[in-house]
Amino acid sequence: MKIMLINGSPRKQCNTAQLLGAFSEGIREVSPDAEVKTVHLYDLRYTGCRSCFACQLTANRDHVGCRIRDDLFDLLEETRNADGVAFGSPVYFLDQSAQLKAFLERLLYPGRADHRIPSAFLYAMNAGPQHIAPFHIDVILGTAESYIEGCFQSKPETLYAYDIFQYNDRPQFNEDFRAMAQRKKGRQAVQFPVDLEKARSMGRKMAQELKEEEK
Repeated sequence: MKIMLINGSPRKQCNTAQLLGAFSEGIREVSPDAEVKTVHLYDLRYTGCRSCFACQLTANRDHVGCRIRDDLFDLLEETRNADGVAFGSPVYFLDQSAQLKAFLERLLYPGRADHRIPSAFLYAMNAGPQHIAPFHIDVILGTAESYIEGCFQSKPETLYAYDIFQYNDRPQFNEDFRAMAQRKKGRQAVQFPVDLEKARSMGRKMAQELKEEEK
């Protein structure tokens, strides 16, 4: 069993990474021998889709996938061949991070994977649940999720971790910014452990589902 964890955050140890870490813990609770690989997209050099259509050439159809040879070339194939995938992202301007969106462009456009791949999206956002409907955040994020469903032949699980804000408090930051962070801090201290347990549960569910498929 191989599970890919794709971190679309610039931070390797903060909220999004912690959600993915909890997801990994859930996987290992069910399948201790599972291979779980975490990839930090901000460590890689790549672009989004270049609209070259090389992936659609008849000569390349025996190896469906993006043909651009940069840091994503091998990773995209590895992801499409995985047994399960979890994507983590902060929510910037009501959407996934630019790095994750560029990764998904390259991952999804070549076409469907050759097997069913259960997946999950874990989001850390500054917004609260009251902002989802007015700003259509679920609709915006759901676009990529629907494409994943078509490509991976499985509807992804989703987790929204609300009112998340993590930074090192310094007097150099302006007062409005610091005040907002302090307001979020209290709720996060109570709610984020609950979100981490939800992420573990999602990991356990994916691992259990894959174990059942192996029988």
